[in-house]
Amino acid sequence: MQKDYITERLKFLTELFKLCWLSVLGVGGASISILVGPFDVLRYAWAGGGLMLTLFLLTVLWHTHRKMHQLWAELQRGEIR
Repeated sequence: MQKDYITERLKFLTELFKLCWLSVLGVGGASISILVGPFDVLRYAWAGGGLMLTLFLLTVLWHTHRKMHQLWAELQRGEIR
């Protein structure tokens, strides 16, 4: 890969990483706050959906973090394909 491509890809992945963290905090916090209150099946369904989305976003974060480290190592080695 070309050096310019790698640097731009790293910038994009960094922004995606930030967005995913904000989404995890927002969706996770909202899901937890929905659970506060009297028992209601619909409330627990929404909270469960939110927690599933939070798990998905955490998976995206993990994958993005690994890809960022991979690209950074490639950039440091000077590997250009």
